[in-house]
Amino acid sequence: MAKTVHVYELIEQLGQGGMGVVYKARHRHFDEIYAVKMLWQQFGSNPTVLKLFLNEAKLLRTLSHPNIVGVSDIFDYEGNYYIVMEFVEGRTLSEIIKKEVGPIRRSRAVNLFKQMLEGMAYIHSHNPPIIHRDLKPPNILITSDDRVKIADFGIAKVLEAGQGASTVVKGTPVYMSPESIINPSSVDIRTDVYSLGMTFYEMLCAKTPFTGDDTITPTAVYARIISGELPPPTEFYPGISDELTAYVMKAIHPDREKRFSSAMEMYYALEELEKDGATVYGSDVGAGHGVAGFKEMGDSSGFAGTFSSDFGLPKFGIPANAGSGGGNISNAGRDALKREMANSQFQTDAKSGNEIKTKTGMELVSVEGGTFRMGSDEGDSDEQPVHEVTLDSFLIGKYPVTQAQWESVMGRNPSWFKGSKLPVENIRWYDAVEFCNRLSELEGLDPYYIIRETKATGFWKSLMGSTEIVVECSGNSNGYRLPTEAEWEYAARGGNRTRNYKYSGSDNTGAVAWYDGNSGIKTHEVGLKQPNEIGIYDMSGNVYEWCWDWKGDYTSPSQTNPKGPSSGEYRVLRGGCWYSVARNCRVANRGSSMPGFRNSSLGFRLARNK
Repeated sequence: MAKTVHVYELIEQLGQGGMGVVYKARHRHFDEIYAVKMLWQQFGSNPTVLKLFLNEAKLLRTLSHPNIVGVSDIFDYEGNYYIVMEFVEGRTLSEIIKKEVGPIRRSRAVNLFKQMLEGMAYIHSHNPPIIHRDLKPPNILITSDDRVKIADFGIAKVLEAGQGASTVVKGTPVYMSPESIINPSSVDIRTDVYSLGMTFYEMLCAKTPFTGDDTITPTAVYARIISGELPPPTEFYPGISDELTAYVMKAIHPDREKRFSSAMEMYYALEELEKDGATVYGSDVGAGHGVAGFKEMGDSSGFAGTFSSDFGLPKFGIPANAGSGGGNISNAGRDALKREMANSQFQTDAKSGNEIKTKTGMELVSVEGGTFRMGSDEGDSDEQPVHEVTLDSFLIGKYPVTQAQWESVMGRNPSWFKGSKLPVENIRWYDAVEFCNRLSELEGLDPYYIIRETKATGFWKSLMGSTEIVVECSGNSNGYRLPTEAEWEYAARGGNRTRNYKYSGSDNTGAVAWYDGNSGIKTHEVGLKQPNEIGIYDMSGNVYEWCWDWKGDYTSPSQTNPKGPSSGEYRVLRGGCWYSVARNCRVANRGSSMPGFRNSSLGFRLARNK
C-alpha cells in the first residue's frame, strides 16, 4: 500500500539529490498528479534554513510561466517538510543528450534553448531578480512535444545561504561561473548566463569542455573555468558555424563584464543569428554569410568581444514589409488602405449601444467613467492598499488584438500559436505602442505616442547599450493607446455595472477565462468565453495584456485618472494567460515585465480617449 502524507499518496520515487527525495504523487481528493519533494531532515531542523526556505517557497508559488516547473503548495507532515510541484511527463535534457541522440539536431537545439532563455528572462525580470545558480541539463525537463520546463528555481540558493554557504563553493563544477567559485556572495544574473552558455555548449556538441578527461579533479575544473582555458565546441563537433561558436563562447567568458548582460539579450542575439542563417550547420553557411562584426577585432583572449548595439534589444519597430506569409497584405494594399482611412473622418464609425466598430474592423466598448475601489485585500501584497480611483470615460477593445488585425497593420505575425482569430502574442510593450501609432495613422487619427531614442543611463545602459527608447504621451490625442492600469482594472470589473466578481465577468474561472485548468497549453480564439458586465471578452486569461503604467506601489488613498509612476524598469501586465493558475487571472492581480521582453503569453488590447 502506497504511503500517504497529508493529502498526497506517494506512488513512486522519481529521484533524489542534495536537497531531498522526489516522489510522483496523487492528490487524494482531486485525483491530480504532482511531484512532491521531501526535504532531507537536516534542512527542516535548522530554523534559519527553514525560515529562508519558507519565504522563498512563497515567492516561487507566485511565479507562473510555461517554461518553469510551478510550485503549488508547501506543508510539513510528521516532522518532514514537503514541496508540491507540477508533475512533468518527460525526460531531462541530460538524458536526451547522453542517452538518446547525442548532439541535438540544430533546429531542435535552438528551439529548446530559446524556451530556456524565455523562462530565465522571466525569472530575472522580477524585482529583485531571482537567480537559479544551479542551472544544468539535469534540471531541465523536456516533454514529449518539446516543451521546456526548468526545475529547482531558487530553493538551492536559499538552503545554501541558510547554512552560511554564501562563502562556500557549491553546485555542479562544470556549469559554475568563475565568480560563483571565487566569491559566491557576489553573483548576479550573469552567473545564470554562464550556466546557460555551458548548457547550450553541451547541446550543440554532446560534450562539455571536460568530457573524456577521467583524471581531471573538481579543483582542476575550477582552475580551468577561472582561467577561461576552455576549448570551443567545434573542437568536439566541427559542424557549428563560427558565429554560433562565438555566441556560446561569449556566454561563458570568464569575465562577466564581457558576457551577455541577461538571458533576454541572449534571446535577441540568437534570433539575429537565426535570421542570418548562422544557426544552421556550418556546411550550409555560404561564404560571407553570417553576422559581420560578431567578434571584436583585437580580442586577444580568443573569446567573442562585447556585442555591438545591433545585438542588444532589436531596433524599435517591425518593418512594414517584413512578411512571413499567411494573410499578410501587400505594401500596395496597405498604402491604399492608409489613403482610404486618411480620407475618412471616422465620425461614421458604426455604433451599437455602447459598442463601436471602426472601418479597420477594430471593435471598441464605451466605458462610462466613475469611481471604484482598486486593488484587493485578499490577494498579493502589491494589490494593497485598496484605494479609491476616479476615471473619465474612455473606449477599450472588446477583445485583445488578434493576429489578423496585427498582420494587417504591421506586416508579419510574431506569435507562437498561429491563427487569425487568436490573440497576437510574443509582443513587446514597445511593439504594442508602435502598433497603436500605426493604426492611428491608418485611421486618420493623431498618433498618441511620441517615440524617440536617447542616451541610455543606469540599468537601461547595461541592458540596451548606448541608446534607449523613450515613449511619451502626446496629450489629448484621439489616437489609439494602451489602457492605463486603472482603466484596465475598472473595465475588467465591469465599470459602473460591476457585480464585484473575482474574475472579469464571473466568480467561475472557466466561464470567462482560458487558463491552466482548461487551455490545453495554448491560446484560443477571442470571444469564446462569456463577456463581463459591459460586454468585454478575455480580460481574464488567454494572454497577459500590457498596460501603459510603470509598475509601482499603491500609495495614495484616492486618485483621479492615475497613470502610474513617472519612471521604472517594469511595465504592468494584467489578466493572466493560458498557462496561469486561476488566482493570477483575478481582476486585481498585478504582473509586470521589462518592456523589451516578449513571449507566447504577452499580448494587449487597445484603448482610446472618448
